[in-house]
Amino acid sequence: MMPFDAAFNPVWESLREAVLESGWRCQRADDIWENNAIIQDIVELIARSKVVVCDLTGKNANVFYEVGIAHTLGREVVLITQSAADVPFDLQHLRHIQYLGNSEGLEQLKESLLDRLRFLMDR
Repeated sequence: MMPFDAAFNPVWESLREAVLESGWRCQRADDIWENNAIIQDIVELIARSKVVVCDLTGKNANVFYEVGIAHTLGREVVLITQSAADVPFDLQHLRHIQYLGNSEGLEQLKESLLDRLRFLMDR
């Protein structure tokens, strides 16, 4: 889950690479169109997922809403952000992966997410 903004495309590519390397499938809501309402596609995508990666960068209200849905459905949620200040109070008790938006930071994000996904696969 992340804002639909071209600025996040490099982040999306890093996430997708990590997920594919781990042997899992990676999708975003804009990859599918099964229902007329996009929120229904999002809810169904979350419901089918074992792990949901959510980028809190920029404090996007839609992402926070989707984090809540994922938690309600009992999904494993991996929080990522470019700034710890973007993690709201109610989520600050949860660990998150902080990254920089440059090429080195995105490579580190990929490696950190890959480590987390490998751990989750073994559970």
